[in-house]
Order: sequence, then C-alpha cells, then structure tokens
Amino acid sequence: MKKFLLGISLSLAAMTCDAGDPKFIDFVVKQAHQKKFYGCDAAIKSAFDQATGDDIRVNTDWFEDTQDDFLKLTATFGSTNDSVFIEAEFRKHSDKCYVTKTSIITTPQSCTAYASEMKGFEFEAETSDYIWMKSKGGIPMYLKPFNGGCIATFQFGNYY
Repeated sequence: MKKFLLGISLSLAAMTCDAGDPKFIDFVVKQAHQKKFYGCDAAIKSAFDQATGDDIRVNTDWFEDTQDDFLKLTATFGSTNDSVFIEAEFRKHSDKCYVTKTSIITTPQSCTAYASEMKGFEFEAETSDYIWMKSKGGIPMYLKPFNGGCIATFQFGNYY
C-alpha cells in the first residue's frame, strides 16, 4: 500500500502510481463546494488523487473573512499501521488556485528500509530524530523512526 499511496505527494517528482477512488475524490470536492469554495476543483482533485480505502475522513476548515478564496482540507485514510494523513490548503488569487500540501504516511517498515525503496530520493541530512531527503524534482521527504516503524512526511506546493 505504501508505494501506491506514495503517489500522493510524488506526482510532481514524475513517479507514476495507480489512480485513487473517484468517489472519494468527488466527495472531497463536494466538501469544498458545501463550504461555498469554488474554482479550485482541479487542484483539489490533484491533491487527493491517490486517496483510497473504506475508512476515509475529511475535515474542512476556513476563516469567515477568507472563505471565498481560502480553504484547508484534511483527510485520513488507509489501515492500521499503514495510513495516510493529508492536509492541503487552497488559495485563489489572480485566476489561479495555489495549493500547499503535507502528506504523512505511517509504515511498519524501518526508515532505513523505507528510504532504500525510495529510489528517486537522495539523503540530505540527519537532524535530531529526522532523516532529510529530497527528490530530483525538489520534493522533500522527512523520515522519523517511531515504534519500530517509520513516519514519512512529504511537502509540496503547486498552482493550477
């Protein structure tokens, strides 16, 4: 499941993965529309394009003063010890939709094993409990050992 879900944050790094569940992706867009947030559908679909599973939750958050041009969507999905947390913030400005996204993936694998599978990433540094890596496309990956497994965090931004 990890390689499949990793596409959440790695599409900008030119990695290919299978598509997520179209019903879930449409559900996320519908959540945005219910908050009267329109014009960022392509960005929302892209941010959640790998989401799958039967146990999926989505939360919307916004500020009253900026609800016309800003929305934060948070989602979790996956299974125990193999789950994904996504937080994506969308901002409309000058006929574009800007998105910043953080994906956090938990895996029972050690961080060393996980990093060795991530061929597109290179080691940058080790700081405190974190291993810093970066893809050739510029996407950072932060690995943190936890309870014998690993927490992998990815971040990126884009506009549509």
